[in-house]
Amino acid sequence: MTKLEKFIEKGAYGKSGGRTAYVMQPSLLPEPLESMTWRKVETFNAANELIEDPNLKTVFKAALENGCALVTD
Repeated sequence: MTKLEKFIEKGAYGKSGGRTAYVMQPSLLPEPLESMTWRKVETFNAANELIEDPNLKTVFKAALENGCALVTD
């Protein structure tokens, strides 16, 4: 079953790349920035995040329609 997943871009020593990707399939992730990798957020729960930040509704909708939505800090 395909579901929405959250990935955060991280570098060496946990340094953040400042980007978060919401994807329907990990193969749809964009290329990470130089010396960064995408790390799946295992504890991601879309409903909980929407409660905390209702503005994510448009991001989730874009991810569902396009397969991926990218958010920068």
